[in-house]
Amino acid sequence: MADLYRQVRLGETRLAVVDRGTLLEMHLQRADDGAQVGSQTEARLVSKLVGRGIVELPDGRQAVLEPLPQSLTEGAPVTVEITRAAWPEAGRPRLAKARPALQRAAESRFAEQLRAAGHRLQAGWPALVADQWESGWEAAQLGRVGLPGGSLGFSPTPALIAVDIDGTGASLAADAAREAARMIRLWGLGGAIVIDFPASPDREARRQVAKAFDEAMGDAAFERTAVNGFGLMQVIRPRTGPSILERARLQPDISAALALLHLAQSEPRPGALQLVARPAVARWLDRQPALIADLSRITGRRVDVRADAMAGDGHVETTPG
Repeated sequence: MADLYRQVRLGETRLAVVDRGTLLEMHLQRADDGAQVGSQTEARLVSKLVGRGIVELPDGRQAVLEPLPQSLTEGAPVTVEITRAAWPEAGRPRLAKARPALQRAAESRFAEQLRAAGHRLQAGWPALVADQWESGWEAAQLGRVGLPGGSLGFSPTPALIAVDIDGTGASLAADAAREAARMIRLWGLGGAIVIDFPASPDREARRQVAKAFDEAMGDAAFERTAVNGFGLMQVIRPRTGPSILERARLQPDISAALALLHLAQSEPRPGALQLVARPAVARWLDRQPALIADLSRITGRRVDVRADAMAGDGHVETTPG
């Protein structure tokens, strides 16, 4: 049984699964994520496809409905249960997936799902957890993790997540297998994952690499192939939403916007707050009036957003008022 720590920030909730002081899993829920896995909501059928349909959710987003009730007509209302959250992909978003809800249920809560897995909710966000979280996030932004004698590169694509191993040394493959498994769990990687180990004609050596991976994955759910002679191993894991890797690599504007909101809460200078950021970050903030209102309420100040192409990730200015 591991410990569960929760940090609620303006616009996002962070959850950390920690075992004996080591961060095992990072979980993140953000404003603008849309419907969460396990939640039930009313929807409207927009179009029919073969065996499935497209529905519109209350927030205006669309989801894939599967299976599609034969009696359902376009434009008709339907209660659905979200089975996969939407997530970003390079070049396009992936729609959420839903199924017809058999009965109404209370909306799933983020932390409750992890507590149901046996984790103990602890108070606070200790420095040890905060430091490991930041290190894990920075590694996800880079998509690269170091190990003795080499490194692992993680590249999310629409079809799969590719893990490339660079380096030398007799233990490189086994070390990489253990580190790949650790990052898969830490970042919540799911779907198809292909790991490219150094090629080896030694069948027993390849079996030992796969064994090292299995042991490092612990009780996490996964299936895998053997490591073939070219060094390739495919891993399949459940995928219910965006991973930390995908958020860090594919949502830089949202990350910058949320960091700016957090920074503004501790602004010591008097006056109204002005959040200055590059246009894409400013646009996201403009689409979140509830977050701007919350920041104004928390700080007791007027809050404005200003786009500046030279502002990068952004900074906070104050003005009279």
